[in-house]
Amino acid sequence: MKITRHLFFLLFTVSFLNAIGQAINAGFNVGLFPTQNNTYSCGINLEYRPKNAFFSLNTDPFILFNKRDLLFSEPIYLKFVLGKKFRICPTIGGFLRSNRRYGWLVGLQLEYVIKDKFILFSKNELYSDYWQDKWYNHFGGSTIYINNSKLILMSVGIKMRLNT
Repeated sequence: MKITRHLFFLLFTVSFLNAIGQAINAGFNVGLFPTQNNTYSCGINLEYRPKNAFFSLNTDPFILFNKRDLLFSEPIYLKFVLGKKFRICPTIGGFLRSNRRYGWLVGLQLEYVIKDKFILFSKNELYSDYWQDKWYNHFGGSTIYINNSKLILMSVGIKMRLNT
């Protein structure tokens, strides 16, 4: 039920932004986490870039999976677009995961535009996860710790421009 509401909101937002924006791009990507053995990702990409802007607003929901876990992640980030045909794009943003973790991300994307309609890209991002653990004391009471871990995600994909 929650995922249905999120998808409806996402489709409504994309439709609204398509009416006023210069570029709406959508696509998919696959990736891996080189610091985690046998951990992969698969997701979609949605990008909104205002008219004549050097930045874009992006969301790349993806599923992270390995032999033990299946997690949904929802990053939202700002991407700075440097270049025309070959683009170098630094990114910064935040994310939420289905296991109640949250955090920030920074990254670098390399993009190559094909015929003004398709974009091949490579994403290289650092995710910093935060979560709370509750430890119970021997004589009663508890202590809450905020833990942190970092993951590197490397992925490749293709996007297509939806509006002309």
